[in-house]
Amino acid sequence: MSATASHLSFGALVDYWLHDTDAPATDAIDEHLMHCDACGVALDELIGLGAGVRDAFRAGRVAAIVPGAFLARLQRQGLRIREYRLAHNGGVNCAVAPDDDLLVARIEVPLRGVQRLDAVTVQSFAPGVAHRLRDIAFDAHAGAVLFLPKLAEIREQPRHDMTLTLVAEEDGREREIGRYVFHHAPWPGH
Repeated sequence: MSATASHLSFGALVDYWLHDTDAPATDAIDEHLMHCDACGVALDELIGLGAGVRDAFRAGRVAAIVPGAFLARLQRQGLRIREYRLAHNGGVNCAVAPDDDLLVARIEVPLRGVQRLDAVTVQSFAPGVAHRLRDIAFDAHAGAVLFLPKLAEIREQPRHDMTLTLVAEEDGREREIGRYVFHHAPWPGH
C-alpha cells in the first residue's frame, strides 16, 4: 500500500480496484477505506470513471487499438463482433449490421523492429482531414493490429472510403509500414 499524507495513492486505489493487490495489501486498504471518507470518495470516482469509459466504448463512441486478449474477452462476454481481416497493404468492402456490438479490423502488418507506432486515418468525405492515434499499443510478435473504429459514427456515415496508414517512428524518423483502405457502405435498408 502506498500512501501520501495518510491517504492512499492513486496507484494503490487502481491496483485495489483491479484486484492486483496481494492479500495483506488488500486487507490494509480495506481497513483504510473503512476510516477514510476521502479515499472512499476517490475510489468511487475511479469506479465511476471506469464505468463511463466502458459505457462509451460499448456505445461505439470511442476508437481504440486493442490487444487480442481484450477482444477475446469481449467475445466470451457474448458481444456480437463483426471482424474484417486485411492483408498487408490491403483493402476491404465493409458495413455494420444493426445488431453488431463492435466492429474490428484485424490489420496484418510487419512489426519486427518497430519501436513506436501511430495510426493515421483519412475519410474520403473529408479529404485532407487526418486523425492520428499516437503511440498505439502493439504486439510485434502478433504481426497484426486490432483497430476498433467509433461504431456509432460509422453507422451514420454515407458510402465512403477510409484510408488507415500505420507509421513507425524510429530514431526520430517516420516510416510508413502499411496502408489500408476500407470501402464502407451503409447496411442495406439503413
